Amino acid sequence: MPSDLVRHSQIERQSDVPDCLAQDFFVARAVEAPDRPAIIARGRTLSYGQLLRESRSLASRLVSLGARPNTLVAVVMDKGWEQIVGVLGVLESGAAYLPIDPASPQERLSYLLENGEVRIVLTQSWVQSRYEWPAGVTRLNVDELERGGTDLHALPRVKTPRIQTPDDIAYVLYTSGSTGKPKGVMIGHRGLVNCIAETNRTFQVTANDRVLAVTALHHDMSVYDIFGILAAGGAIVMPDRDGTRSPDHWVELIAREQVTIWNSVPAFMEMLLVHAAAQDIRLPGHLRLAFLGGDWIPLTAPARIRRHFGDVQVVSVGGPTETTVWNIWYAVGEARPEWTSIPYGRPIANTSYYVLNENLEDCPPGTAGEMCCAGVGLLKGYWRNEEQTQARMAIHPRTGETIYRTGDRGRFMADGELEFLGRIDRQVKLSGQRIELGEIEASLIRQPGIRQAIVDAVEIEGHKKLVAYVVPETGMHLEAAKLRTALEKSLPAYMVPFSFLMMNALPLNTNGKVDRTLLPAPVAARAEPTNGHAHHAKTGCGTEETVSAVWRRLLGLERIGVDDNFFDLGGDSILLVEAHGELQQLLQRTFPVTDLFQFPTVRALSRALDGSERKPAGVADMAERVRKQRAALARKHTTGSAHE
Repeated sequence: MPSDLVRHSQIERQSDVPDCLAQDFFVARAVEAPDRPAIIARGRTLSYGQLLRESRSLASRLVSLGARPNTLVAVVMDKGWEQIVGVLGVLESGAAYLPIDPASPQERLSYLLENGEVRIVLTQSWVQSRYEWPAGVTRLNVDELERGGTDLHALPRVKTPRIQTPDDIAYVLYTSGSTGKPKGVMIGHRGLVNCIAETNRTFQVTANDRVLAVTALHHDMSVYDIFGILAAGGAIVMPDRDGTRSPDHWVELIAREQVTIWNSVPAFMEMLLVHAAAQDIRLPGHLRLAFLGGDWIPLTAPARIRRHFGDVQVVSVGGPTETTVWNIWYAVGEARPEWTSIPYGRPIANTSYYVLNENLEDCPPGTAGEMCCAGVGLLKGYWRNEEQTQARMAIHPRTGETIYRTGDRGRFMADGELEFLGRIDRQVKLSGQRIELGEIEASLIRQPGIRQAIVDAVEIEGHKKLVAYVVPETGMHLEAAKLRTALEKSLPAYMVPFSFLMMNALPLNTNGKVDRTLLPAPVAARAEPTNGHAHHAKTGCGTEETVSAVWRRLLGLERIGVDDNFFDLGGDSILLVEAHGELQQLLQRTFPVTDLFQFPTVRALSRALDGSERKPAGVADMAERVRKQRAALARKHTTGSAHE
């Protein structure tokens, strides 16, 4: 390799990419060992043979409904085994899958279905009733479909002829768009196959491994949970849909099902570690591998993981959604004293990283520039958006490669590792979620009575949160609560600002542009409870006072109304887990962390813990109540599991 390439780029080794489709690895494992467990979920375990039969049965139905290569079939489901059957069924039909958050507001769901030209939706019986579905869209409830045949020997023993090719689309993920509308990232089979093969080879993933699928389907780290583990012949351990944000449930599954692989954004691991510390949990010999990506990893995290779970190999994984799951990694040993962050690392096989200036010239080591990617994993383009595709792709003037301009800043360190330095533009990442601030601003400006609006990510009490600065039309009085409600109809919960500040005018610099350095910080955002005149918990030794005292300390509030919502007061998932641990110790009793989701006020939680509020609830009812509280949590502090 020429010396200038060694100094100015990382071009990982080249290897042959298997000439197959992403699901072909799974099919081969199913034929080899049909009785091996593939999905372990509450109430149902599917073997490889059963999963192959059910996915192919669904594929046949989809083909009859018009599924074809490079068309999209939407998957709108809560966490469950049905997701895996659905995704594999879509790929077996030849089409590509479009995962959509089942908590999306109606307007966003409708936009994604329309923009994606979706004619078929896979869902679940309890989810489909949440929405008004567009005319002309066929819905299939996977939980109600007839099961596939029972004769495994009727299945072909070799790879069946495919109507799609490795260059066709495997899935489309919509990410936040700077134009005010989300854009769909098209990922092909070939890049996905490369990522799966290299990950499993490098980290020796085998049929003995089991992954806990905590990541939501509409975030790309979930892609490895499905295709990576099934390619190796391992098992997917599926959390209950009521326990997808419940670290006590995670610990139970890790121990009971002998989970060996963790794969999530750092925020989820932080929830697990806070819970493990509060309960003094030690589970050595269970987890062996932890993939963390999509956001900054705390420097203390690897040591804390090993303290609770033994000799775990922690791997920082990275890369935008546009580069297929992850295309760069760093195996973390002991954190070095000189580090300010964990290194981004080196690219996987058949991919390249460059650090370039504005003229696409190589930046020397130690000099920051834009990180640009090349190689087999690059997106096929943005769905039905050639303008955006051309804007983000370029030709490297020296190598002639097609490169993707990530918009991320980075630099090469002295040892050749790549260091991530943040965003170049106004795109931000909060707990793994990639957010274009312009999309939120565009939604705000469309609201009546607003003359100007900008959104920024502001650090509030140690956490980055979205803050909207709003200038009303002359004579207009705008209420933050109404603005929040309006945005919830068009934006996902994690993009709704935590705080709205009304201003007479936005501060400008000498060039007449908004000077963000002069924007006020919302220092009083959590100074008072939402129901300022509500009844306050009385001092004493009862459950209500204990709950109130713990919340006041964690939230930094002098007083809390007994009917104030924990999440509306600024609570987030990390604080919730910490509160759960403290309350169990103080009250000397155990209870599930989901109680804090289901009963998010001092009064309701206290009554539940004392037994007066608890009553049997149907699973669907419970799931809906917990889902709403999680949406409130995501609105206040983003803890979603996107990896980009």
